[in-house]
Amino acid sequence: MKQLFYSLGLSIALLAGCKDKAEEEPRFEATGTYTITTAPVAGAVRMFTRAGEVSNAPLIRRFAERNYSGLLYSPGAVSPYLSGELAFAGNGQATLTTTASQMGSVVATTLVCDITSQTSKSLVLTSRLPTVAYTPTAPNACYSIVRDIKGVAPVYTCTALSPSTGYSGQCESKPVYVLNLRGTQPSLALLSYIFSAANAGQTCSLGYRNDFNTFNTALPGRLNAGDTLVVQESELPLVKK
Repeated sequence: MKQLFYSLGLSIALLAGCKDKAEEEPRFEATGTYTITTAPVAGAVRMFTRAGEVSNAPLIRRFAERNYSGLLYSPGAVSPYLSGELAFAGNGQATLTTTASQMGSVVATTLVCDITSQTSKSLVLTSRLPTVAYTPTAPNACYSIVRDIKGVAPVYTCTALSPSTGYSGQCESKPVYVLNLRGTQPSLALLSYIFSAANAGQTCSLGYRNDFNTFNTALPGRLNAGDTLVVQESELPLVKK
């Protein structure tokens, strides 16, 4: 009986120790100004079809090069970004500033964002400037993937349009930007993907680079026959000034 009480006491002590250790882990404080590095920490390139994940690296490379050569990351700077900065105002707001090379010119963009979510693993910034997109009268799989692939999706507010406009609706949303957190170290999430669909007599394909978001891991389970998705999650580390 004494041994039983001793074991229970030891278990309680171990649990309390684990709890104290978790509570002592440093939490990211959204304050100060960070420089966004333009050389990504590139993640693995992954391919998915209706049958599941494909692990044939040569096949994935051939598919990526055949469809959108150079879209996925290799070592080096993230084109077209030249520099970036993220400044936290300390009142639940942040300003994201980037400079990029576009058609031979340097273009600076400044976005005021609100911190709309924070956990121990991520922080979500939502732009105050909404964007507008139009829904085609006959949306295909490529149209849907742009929304479904995001790990953190923005909120869409949609209204119907007259068929005479050539569109079925208009949707407004505020872009989101995701920071991955490892303790006190933040990194800007970077998502790139290639998607193609060929089913029901319809085909489409698209490639997208530099979405500051994470991958929706539930999406592969919703792919249809004829769909192929190649995705790469990378990060841009942030350095505090």
